[in-house]
Amino acid sequence: MSKTEYTVEDFMLDPEFKKWVFAPDEETKAYWEVFLEKHPEKYENMKLARKALINLSRNVGEISEARIEGIWTEIDTFINDPEEEQAERRIVSISSESTLRRFSDRKTSRGYQSSHQFYRVAGILVFAFSLGILCNFLLKYPEEEYVEVPLVYEEHSVPPGVKSTLRLQDGSRVILNSGSTLRYVRNFGADRRELFLKGEAFFDVAKDSLRPFIVKTGAVSTKAIGTTFNITAYDDEPLDVALLTGKVNVVLGFAKPQEIILKPGEGLNVSIGGQVHSKHRIKEEKVLAWTRKTILFEQTPIWEAIRVLENWYGVKIEVLNRPERGVLLSGKFVDQTLEGVLEGLSYSARFRFKLDEDRVTLKFDISS
Repeated sequence: MSKTEYTVEDFMLDPEFKKWVFAPDEETKAYWEVFLEKHPEKYENMKLARKALINLSRNVGEISEARIEGIWTEIDTFINDPEEEQAERRIVSISSESTLRRFSDRKTSRGYQSSHQFYRVAGILVFAFSLGILCNFLLKYPEEEYVEVPLVYEEHSVPPGVKSTLRLQDGSRVILNSGSTLRYVRNFGADRRELFLKGEAFFDVAKDSLRPFIVKTGAVSTKAIGTTFNITAYDDEPLDVALLTGKVNVVLGFAKPQEIILKPGEGLNVSIGGQVHSKHRIKEEKVLAWTRKTILFEQTPIWEAIRVLENWYGVKIEVLNRPERGVLLSGKFVDQTLEGVLEGLSYSARFRFKLDEDRVTLKFDISS
């Protein structure tokens, strides 16, 4: 996000802004002075953000009497020095407060001609303020002033035989298929909404132009803003992205990433390992069948059909006399029992089946 769009909260979370408030140097001073000159409308937000940061971290130790005495000695010396010596000893404050104060003064009294005495008094005040800030900083903030806050992840795992609907913090809706896992940073980040998927999920993404919605599945990233799409990414199976509405950018690989744009009605199939990919037209009925309690096989390989049935009903399927040639299954089953599905498939695929609690045995007729 550009700093020109920052709110008070954004400034408070910005590492460069926090460094300027707590540990200013010439570089940060120059940067934020230029920023204020170009974007004066951000003055109030920056002022409030600084005040909030100071209040949040207020834990000031006591200043020793010797230190206070030293500060007053420095001020007294500065006041009594000849003007020539003072002129040679230019003091430039690098604190965030002084920068904001000078900017505020310029806003309210631009063009005002100050007297020599005014500058002299102002110099004294700046000098005293800088010494106070320096002492306060040394007492409050040790060398390692920032503690890395660990990211907190949320993880949702759906066991076989179950499907789950999630409503994310940003308003997006996710339907997780059986045997799937979704993992993401709680409340997402300031500049992106990043999720990690294993299995299958349908996403109805809430629009947020400042924070793209990114689903990572191994070396493949699918990026959207306000979109509905489905991703199938089970282990040891080709990955498939199907776009229903909106637009997504699919990025393949890490070292030399390749970006592919999908339009509504398009799908992308990526081979295991991500070496080969191909676009194809999708059917909404087939893509969303699983979200509507429907099993839909259309010339589906036997190994894929078995995975679907194992996840759907929470069983383990053993195949006996597996034919050497590939077996393709077709059929549509709406809210059916496992026995009803197997009964329907057995006629065309020519197998017999046996149900034993959570174990299923399929035995193909090798004579066919």
